[in-house]
Amino acid sequence: MMAMTAPSDTRAMDVSPMVAKITPSGSGSSYRLTVRNTATAPATVEIEVYRMRVDENGVRSLVPEEDDIGVFPVQSVIPPNREQVVQVRYLGDSGPEGKMYLVRAAQLPINMQSVTGEDEAGADVKLAFTINTYVFVAPTSARAAVEVTSVSRAPNGDILLTARNTGDGFAHLREARFTLKTADGKTHEVPAANIDVGEVSVMAGGATRNMRIPAALAADASGDVTASIVLL
Repeated sequence: MMAMTAPSDTRAMDVSPMVAKITPSGSGSSYRLTVRNTATAPATVEIEVYRMRVDENGVRSLVPEEDDIGVFPVQSVIPPNREQVVQVRYLGDSGPEGKMYLVRAAQLPINMQSVTGEDEAGADVKLAFTINTYVFVAPTSARAAVEVTSVSRAPNGDILLTARNTGDGFAHLREARFTLKTADGKTHEVPAANIDVGEVSVMAGGATRNMRIPAALAADASGDVTASIVLL
């Protein structure tokens, strides 16, 4: 989630789910996105959809998407402490290739005029909130499998991994077990949440990803190591 917040809590919202896994066809091709206005004033919210691509360092790029994902309503005014349910449906082709999208709930900017003194108006301040959610579309038969292709150490002691998703499904790296193995056969498990996998922690089928394990987490795994990643 990425959000731009304002100095006060007069404008805020919650969105769920943050991650949706849907299928390209059938009953699993849609879901309900709930946007809740937790503020004390009405909020005008617009839903934006982007096609997402992720490079080998986990950096995402976004392109506005108008055809593959349908949302209703696109824009709504949500009263204070109320919620709006948005229907999100995949409308694209049903090929075997997985696709990634970013669905953004964006509160439209409002002007709040700051008052510098009695009857004296200052500059207008524009406030807006955005919350990003992720949608992963793949057939129910798609499966992911992650294979570590190289392991090295950076000068500062960090362990650098390169891995490839050899399957056709999405590999959710935060839902994986990372294990280091030293030359003497001892294994050391590293918490997935503490590994730098980039901006997006999901690998598409056939994708390659560079990852970094901080030296402090690998202090017990000295010398040459091998690594494995098992999806849970």
